[in-house]
Order: sequence, then C-alpha cells, then structure tokens
Amino acid sequence: MTKKIYIQFFLIIVFFIISLGLFLKYFKKSNLSNSLQTSFEKSLTNESLIEDLKYYSTDKEGNDYKIVAKRGNIDKNDPDILYLENVDAVISLNNSNFILISSKFAKYNTKNFDTLFNNSVSVDYGEHYLKSEFLDLSFEKNLISVYDNVRYVGGISSLSADRAEIDILSKKTMIFMENSNKKVQINSKSENGNN
Repeated sequence: MTKKIYIQFFLIIVFFIISLGLFLKYFKKSNLSNSLQTSFEKSLTNESLIEDLKYYSTDKEGNDYKIVAKRGNIDKNDPDILYLENVDAVISLNNSNFILISSKFAKYNTKNFDTLFNNSVSVDYGEHYLKSEFLDLSFEKNLISVYDNVRYVGGISSLSADRAEIDILSKKTMIFMENSNKKVQINSKSENGNN
C-alpha cells in the first residue's frame, strides 16, 4: 500500500511540475512579449512624429495647395497617410481668390492630396465663411464637402444646414439638408435695419 501512495505522490509532483512549466512557457512569455511589443509600438509612434509639417503641391493647371500642421504622425499601416494636428490649408486657384481651411485635426493622403479635416473646421473664401465639424477635400473630384453642423455666413445672411458642397474650380456652392423633410435655416440681416 505504501508503494501505491509513493507512486501517486510522485505522479502529483510530476503533474505540478509539468503544469508550472507550461504556465511559465506560454503565459509568462506571452505577457513579456506583449509588453515588448507595446514598447516597440510606442517607439515607432514617437519615431514617426513630425513637427512643424509643411506640404506644397501644384497641379497641371497651376493651382497650388499648401497644408501646414503643428505636428503629424505617419500611419504605420499606410505610409502615404499622415494624421495631422492644428492644421491650416490654402488652396490657391489661377485667377481666383484663396480658399483657406483650418481645423484641429486632419487625415492627409500624400499621394493624391485628398484631406479629411475634422474638429472645429472653418473655411474662408472671399466673403464666404463656413464652420463645421468635418470637411472632405477631394482634388480628384474638385470638390470640398463640408458636413455635420454646417454654419454659413456671407454678406448679409447666415444659415445652418447639414451639408455644403463647393466646386473648387467654379466655386459654386450647394447647401442642403440630408433629410429632405427638414429645411435649411436662413437668417437675413437688412443693411438699413429694416426686414
């Protein structure tokens, strides 16, 4: 009987040693590799940080696009994408006024120059001024799409809408609501004080 107890005791000790070895091999190392991977990702993020970023481009028609940011970070999955902070952009069209765009953040594509501006976006061109939360700038479509809580001020009127679209070349602007049952709210101020 004592021989049986010794064998059972030996098997229990072997079971614990194997269990402890498996635990240390798979679980402890995975925690260590996760912490190493996290610090590696942090160092990559810090290495891809660019301060006082400026990009200039000119299309074949001679229109210029300049974008300036306080800092930018390269997308590690797509090096053509930059995430920008405190952004100002200027579109200078031939024989036309400038279009000025600013926002707190932007996602900029260095290949096609398309830019998604977000958070406190403002657009200023001529006597027109727009504010919103988002703005998509597409040079392929020659279109600026301003959306999410759009506020417009121009001349003696102001309005609120869901969306505004500006043709970059002709500067024709369409302002509308996403829901056709809702109306664009327009406020007019008379220059002489009479409505």
